[in-house]
Amino acid sequence: MEPKRVAALLDLAERVLNDSTHLFDDHDHRRESEELMATVLGVDGDDLDLDERPSRRQRERFLSLVARRAGGEPFPLLIGFITFFGYDLKVKSGMFMPRPSSELVVERALVKLKGRRNPIVVDVATGTGPIALAIGGEVPNAEVWGTDIAPDMIKLGRSNARELELDNVRFKVGDMYGSLPPALEGRVDVVTGHIPYVPKEELDDLPAEVREFEPISTLSDETADGLFLMRMGINGATRWLKPGGWLLLEISDDLEKKVRRMCMKAGLEDHGAASDEDD
Repeated sequence: MEPKRVAALLDLAERVLNDSTHLFDDHDHRRESEELMATVLGVDGDDLDLDERPSRRQRERFLSLVARRAGGEPFPLLIGFITFFGYDLKVKSGMFMPRPSSELVVERALVKLKGRRNPIVVDVATGTGPIALAIGGEVPNAEVWGTDIAPDMIKLGRSNARELELDNVRFKVGDMYGSLPPALEGRVDVVTGHIPYVPKEELDDLPAEVREFEPISTLSDETADGLFLMRMGINGATRWLKPGGWLLLEISDDLEKKVRRMCMKAGLEDHGAASDEDD
């Protein structure tokens, strides 16, 4: 029998998403199902009436969205935005989707920026700018720069900055540090980045929600070890950071030792790594 109540539809959607082989394992599929239903019904996800019986058209639209999600389509694309560090950011197809894991970079940056007067922050490989926008929103006296080689993603970052009225966040099209004003050299308090690091041979192993919906250039530099751009980001940081400045990079756990060695080779002090599992 076709489910007609919200509760039964949510249970079905959760089972379908749990069984999908195209998605990362760490998604909250129940919450995603609720948000998709809320989008269809035009209500807040926390205000769903489990006994409500959506119309046939609403049920069909909901199940269509669930099918698209199960096929790997990124959840933010289905609802038109992603909430990152409390900020609602517009997203578009064919662009890198902000990762919840990147919120840890923001958290660490805020700790390092605390007490600094008019700090300067540079976010390299910024994509659509989630890290830069969150830092800019949380530290109004900061001067934040985001750089990326993709003009379309920079355009969306600027649009989100305008929407959030963040006048202290600026975006530049360029490769890492190449488009920054020369006057920033040696004056940057914190450099952040979620630099592509997936080795070329591992691209086919990524879930469909990443492999089929995000540009390869945002995932990998397509070199054997995937770390050419990472080396560029690390080596370049030494020129722009002020004495006592910090380089904060998002990496996978298996790269920790290798990236820490790269940092020390570049002349940076090693202050360890943080995990979102830390207290």
